[in-house]
Amino acid sequence: MMSGFHIKNNTLHVDQIAFSDIAKEHGTPTYIYSAAIIRDQYQALSSVMRDVLPDNRQPMICYACKANSNISILNVLKNMGCGLEIVSEGELFRGLKAGFDPAKIISTSFGKGRAEIIACITAGIRQFNIEAADEVDHINDISKEMGKTTQIVFRLNPNIAGGGHDKISTGRKEDKFGNSAEDIIKLYQKASELTHVNPIGLSVHIGSQVSTIESFRPAFEKLTELVKILRAAGHMVTCLDIGGGFPIIYNDEKLLDLRAYAEWVRDIIVPLETEIQMEPGRYLVGNAGVLLTKVEYVKQTPSRNFLVLDAGMNDLIRPTLYDAYHDIQPVTANTIDTDTYDIVGPICESGDIFTKGRTLTKMAKDDLVAIKSAGAYGFSMASTYNSRPLPSEILIDGNHASVIRKRQTLEDLIQGEAIPA
Repeated sequence: MMSGFHIKNNTLHVDQIAFSDIAKEHGTPTYIYSAAIIRDQYQALSSVMRDVLPDNRQPMICYACKANSNISILNVLKNMGCGLEIVSEGELFRGLKAGFDPAKIISTSFGKGRAEIIACITAGIRQFNIEAADEVDHINDISKEMGKTTQIVFRLNPNIAGGGHDKISTGRKEDKFGNSAEDIIKLYQKASELTHVNPIGLSVHIGSQVSTIESFRPAFEKLTELVKILRAAGHMVTCLDIGGGFPIIYNDEKLLDLRAYAEWVRDIIVPLETEIQMEPGRYLVGNAGVLLTKVEYVKQTPSRNFLVLDAGMNDLIRPTLYDAYHDIQPVTANTIDTDTYDIVGPICESGDIFTKGRTLTKMAKDDLVAIKSAGAYGFSMASTYNSRPLPSEILIDGNHASVIRKRQTLEDLIQGEAIPA
């Protein structure tokens, strides 16, 4: 019995369910996720860490839920033993609704607001990762008001480029994230003198879609240097959050050698004798999701053929935002003949393009199309631009399909709006 995405009887399936059957019952566009793939990804990462790292230095894997924050997806990972990395009060709310233990939730948000800080302290999350100097005073003052002492970790900006695109690289000195080593030394001392924050460690995250382990090593080594400096100054450093950024396959990307990565963690991070945290997001869910859509029109012009889908950039913005590649596959190949298409959506924008010059089997109106590797930063970045209702989301687990988000209605679009008297 096959799980995940596969071809059976010339039709794309997820586990035991045909995409064509999902379209008949739930319509398009629809996001479809495989619970089996999510579990497999978590197991692949956690098992290599168990194999390589000592039992007493196993990392707390915290899913970076901005990648896909549906509470059912969160619940799948929570049930695997995963922790949670959040970047907003809304993600905290989702994580608690999904059943996460607050002691396994870390906040890495940038520009933390008062309401968000209060909500996190009230819930009892594990720690805040500090992005800017003023956050230290802000969190200390609010903690004092609440009669609490809050654990904080300082994010290091190592000035190291990482990530598959300029907009998803986060570790360079010109990026907004993190603090220099020099600033952290001063901030650690300041925090240690405050009454309601407890500095416990450091974090680093250099970007997403990092396919070479060589990109991680200098960041790890800079963490090591800073830990030694802080300890020499008399500070306790008991926690290191080493981030995430592991790649998935969109086209022909090279996957990260997880065992080699784990060996570097063992050789560089483990000797520091701290708690270890990791923040994978895309890696856990990206290849587990597909956007199922339908051909509305095949528009032929003297210069090119346009395949017009019922999904648009409001449903999946990555190609427009990042020039991102997604494999696009007919759900059923009805012919061996091929044609070349610019695959576009219905949005009133010239940028509403999924790809140009893609060769597929010859397509016709109402044919179903799967846009693959859409489990991360797909629905979570979707919008109602052009007043288009948000798509539904379906979770497949074996032979069972669950609607984990209903398709938005037109009435939903104007919920909360009002014409003044």
